[in-house]
Amino acid sequence: MIRLTIQRKAFLATFALAAAMAVLLTGLYRVNLEKGFRRYVVETEIGRLGWLVTGIEGAYARTGSWDFLRDSSEPWDRADEALGAFETGASPPPGDGHPPPFRGPPGSGQPPPPPSADGRPPPPGPPGRGRPPDTLGFRARLSLLDGEGKLLGGELPPDGLSARRPIRHRGATVGWLVLRSPPTGEALDLAFLDTQARGLWMSGLAALVLSLVAAWLIARQLLGPIRDLTQGARHIAQGRFSERIPVRGSDELGELAADFNAMAAMLAREEESRRQWIADSSHELRTPIAVLRAEIEALQDAVRTADEPTLARLHRNVMQLGKLVDDLRQTLDRDDAQPDLELASIDPVPILREAAEGFRERLQGAGIALDLTRLAATGPGRRVRGDGDRLAQVFGNLLENTLRYTDPDGRLEVAATARGGTLLVTFDDTAPAPPEKAMQRLFERFFRAEPSRSRQHGGSGLGLAICRRIVQRHGGTITAAPSPLGGLSVRIELPLEP
Repeated sequence: MIRLTIQRKAFLATFALAAAMAVLLTGLYRVNLEKGFRRYVVETEIGRLGWLVTGIEGAYARTGSWDFLRDSSEPWDRADEALGAFETGASPPPGDGHPPPFRGPPGSGQPPPPPSADGRPPPPGPPGRGRPPDTLGFRARLSLLDGEGKLLGGELPPDGLSARRPIRHRGATVGWLVLRSPPTGEALDLAFLDTQARGLWMSGLAALVLSLVAAWLIARQLLGPIRDLTQGARHIAQGRFSERIPVRGSDELGELAADFNAMAAMLAREEESRRQWIADSSHELRTPIAVLRAEIEALQDAVRTADEPTLARLHRNVMQLGKLVDDLRQTLDRDDAQPDLELASIDPVPILREAAEGFRERLQGAGIALDLTRLAATGPGRRVRGDGDRLAQVFGNLLENTLRYTDPDGRLEVAATARGGTLLVTFDDTAPAPPEKAMQRLFERFFRAEPSRSRQHGGSGLGLAICRRIVQRHGGTITAAPSPLGGLSVRIELPLEP
């Protein structure tokens, strides 16, 4: 059983629609052509009988009524002679060109027939005995009606296709000359219609073939990108994040393909980050666990005794391990791993000053001068909605970062200013500076700008990542750039309370 894919469904639907439209339009055009052509023929025929209308109007004008037709059919019978003479195409007679009523068409040159013994003109004879043949079938199709639609001559016209011309007298319509369409199958126009119909059906067949080709091309063009997306999605589900699909254009499907590639690239980065996070976490946890293992094995082997210094070392290692696990949790990309904040209206500048003063002695011991002259005094308009303890953690991590990586005889400048609804806090230290290409990655988990800020200086590589998390939770931003002093410049922006 053939599986109806979307491409096949689209192909069949497009082809069926095109085929139905071709058949419908061909049929409608065939019917309209037949009706329109027959109407054109009968309108043309009655248009050529204007001389007969003129003759009838002249006869009506002489009597002022239709009594000359109601009392006798002779005048209408004479019209047969006139129609027959009209069909012979005789040369035009001399004179003013106005035909006598029912005598013949203009230009026929036919003299009136001789009168009979009672003074009446003889009726026309049958065809072949002096009566002109009715090759166009006018006599059987022509009727004359009065103004009320009553039959005066000929046969009562049916409800089928017909054409009529008014008979006027003194500006009023007093009657109608009606010509019916030729019966179906008896006119030469049917041969023309058959020829046209064959042409129409051939055109319809060609349209079906073209619609078949067009449906196949449309289905292939539209659904090819969808097939690529389906295959790419399967590869992504199998963990092949390097998969990319071709972008076939700039339309909506092209945009979808480009978005898919962007999603695949993001998943690849996330997968790489996850693997790196697991590897780095294992590496960071390995050291305190190895220390604890060595201490415990020494106790088991009686190499050491469980005295107070030994227990203090064990406790210190356990606390270090707990802090590292807590730091890892805070850097997870999940909402439930975000640091808890106790928000209140605070001024971060005093917190920053207190944290910096707490590091002054250690900085001096490392040969690093601390400059707080650019810390503005406490005042109104600098309060933010934040957690003081978490901001103190951020400031402490940045001060610790300078203490570990700045060369002796260096300097650290800390500044804070409020402008434009934002509190700007900057940390500028002296050399060495991380490589410029590493500036944007300093806040990633476990990232270290080797070699100037290497692992040998200590730390888990999570301090700056935690700082970014906390600042983002406060609605702010934190960035890194080269410092004018030759080292690293860290810039924190926090939104002020309105």
